[in-house]
Amino acid sequence: MYNLSITTGKIADGFFALLMLCCILMVQSCTVPVQTTASLSSDNGDGTYTNPVINADYPDPDIIRVGEDFYMVSSSFVAMPGIPICHSKDLINWRIIGHAYDSITFRPQYRMENEQTAYSRLCWAPSIKYHDGTYYIGVNIADDGFVMFKSNKPEGPYSMHKFDKRLYDPGFFIDDDGKKYVTHGKTKIYLTRLKDDGTGVLDPNDEGTLIITAPKGYEYLFEGCHTYKRNGWYYIFNPALGYNGVQMISRSRNLYGPYETKVLIDDDINYADAGVHQGGYVETLEGESWAYTFQDRDYMGRCVMLYPMKWEEDWPVVGPEGKPGKGVVTYRKPAVKAKQEITFPQHSDDFSSSKLAHVWEFNHVPRKDKWSLTDRPGYFRIYAQYAKGFEWARNSLTQKVSGPYSTGTVSLDLTGLREGDFAGNGIMGRVMYQLGVRKKADGFWLEMRQGGREGETVVDSLPVKTDKIYLRTEVTKQGSLLFYYSLDNLEYNRLGPEGVSNFWGFLGIRHALCCYNLNKGATGGYADFDYFELESNRRGNHYDAFTEIDFSQYDDREGMKLVRPVAKRPMQFISGVRDGNWLVFNNMCFKQSPQKVTIELQAETPGTVIEIREGSLDGKLIATCPINQNQTPGEWEKQAFEVSGAVKDKSKIYFLFRGQSQGLAIKNFVFY
Repeated sequence: MYNLSITTGKIADGFFALLMLCCILMVQSCTVPVQTTASLSSDNGDGTYTNPVINADYPDPDIIRVGEDFYMVSSSFVAMPGIPICHSKDLINWRIIGHAYDSITFRPQYRMENEQTAYSRLCWAPSIKYHDGTYYIGVNIADDGFVMFKSNKPEGPYSMHKFDKRLYDPGFFIDDDGKKYVTHGKTKIYLTRLKDDGTGVLDPNDEGTLIITAPKGYEYLFEGCHTYKRNGWYYIFNPALGYNGVQMISRSRNLYGPYETKVLIDDDINYADAGVHQGGYVETLEGESWAYTFQDRDYMGRCVMLYPMKWEEDWPVVGPEGKPGKGVVTYRKPAVKAKQEITFPQHSDDFSSSKLAHVWEFNHVPRKDKWSLTDRPGYFRIYAQYAKGFEWARNSLTQKVSGPYSTGTVSLDLTGLREGDFAGNGIMGRVMYQLGVRKKADGFWLEMRQGGREGETVVDSLPVKTDKIYLRTEVTKQGSLLFYYSLDNLEYNRLGPEGVSNFWGFLGIRHALCCYNLNKGATGGYADFDYFELESNRRGNHYDAFTEIDFSQYDDREGMKLVRPVAKRPMQFISGVRDGNWLVFNNMCFKQSPQKVTIELQAETPGTVIEIREGSLDGKLIATCPINQNQTPGEWEKQAFEVSGAVKDKSKIYFLFRGQSQGLAIKNFVFY
């Protein structure tokens, strides 16, 4: 209790108001609210979801159901801790609950010794199963052979059992009698039986029994086994053809074959020239079947996709009604009774816990004495070690970049840096970028660094007089990178050129908090990171009608062709338009009734009319857009049209194409 002998009520009120204001300002200056990042979820909040289910790098997914709970594992390569374990109740909203292991130290390159790295090595294509109270995660380590992890809890901890045998891209399988097997291989698929406890190969001399050979024309990267049994049939899912690939399915009445094989999924979804790759299927408690794969989305990495699936004559059939073998962009969510909040595995972190959040992974095996969450509670501290560049900087803390566009901001305290130290917020990718501060003899210098294995260079710099700085990385919808800094967390300024990085060593690009010393033999200091804040203004298929929207971000379409003019970049447009073709956006948000709409397009001839309708293909007509021939042939141009009808705050908007459409291509639109 406080006993303040102030007799004037107004003075007391003013004093307490001032005191409260000071307290609020102190709290605001010391903390940042941790964002839920539900804005990044593929859950549209209306009973539908939009692929990718996870718009981040979760390659080689494998999913099981135990009761009403779904668990997913994915490849982590050399990131530590490894093999993230995700949980969901509805197959749409996921969060990380643990990892299969804290670290694997078999080889010096996993520990970055003698400037060796292993970014694209270690754990590929894990396989998860549950049987009689035990969770099993089997994985092939590229340079060391097969490893089995076992636990009685899905989140772990797991025990590790190393085999003296390589079982490439394994599909771990437990038959009805409890016997355990692994299907594995590339182009030729083999079956190997394990010990009953899953801790080794039953016969050490067993080289595997050949059970499937890839069909002619599908030999390339026929791999990634996922093995199941249903209604007395054995099914093995395998992808083929790589980047622009397909998903195959084989079945047999006998585990050892013979198998018949055919194509299950052949579609680019809404990402032109990129097919599907490794995946399988899972059944809900309510009896629905859902297939899943990943799709290579370049700089984002390999993202999880989900598709409706049914059974016809004991063959799985993927796709919406009337479109077998095709994927979906937006579709109804699985009909599960379990309750699931909207969530997303990537998120912000204020480092308030004494344990590292599951969302983070070190770039290699970290030195445990060179990072801390307790040396300064509320901060993540990295102690600088010598590195000739960012690629070799040990203890860099990484988080997958979330798409299709987002920002990552860190608050960095510089007081612990010593001469030669560099600390900042980087992007790990095919090209490495770091925006950070270097301590020199004459003070702090903000530097934009760029490079890779050949070394790195400073591409922009300026002196800064501050003990605290805010660093921001923006991933744009074009897939480029923009870098900003602020001294007050209010006004942000660009530094350095626009960056372009990409998929590298089987990994999508990642945020990375780093601190290393560039002077060999020097005694480094440390960097204190107060928080990492992940933000996005895009959720699922919700679009602000008054901002530019790409036609390639449709929810569904009939006809037309999707074109990606620059390989490995995400920019796309629609072409091959025919009379009666259409596309739809389910959640167009209007802050007010628009007066006009502008469409960016190319038209070789006049004659096409685009009808914009609300609600359905024969719904209220809100704009009629007669397309004119391009004034400059072959160039993109914007044509504007009157909007005649009022629209609701949130509307389903159809674009219906009528008449002659020779040479028509459309890129984006915006209402105003």
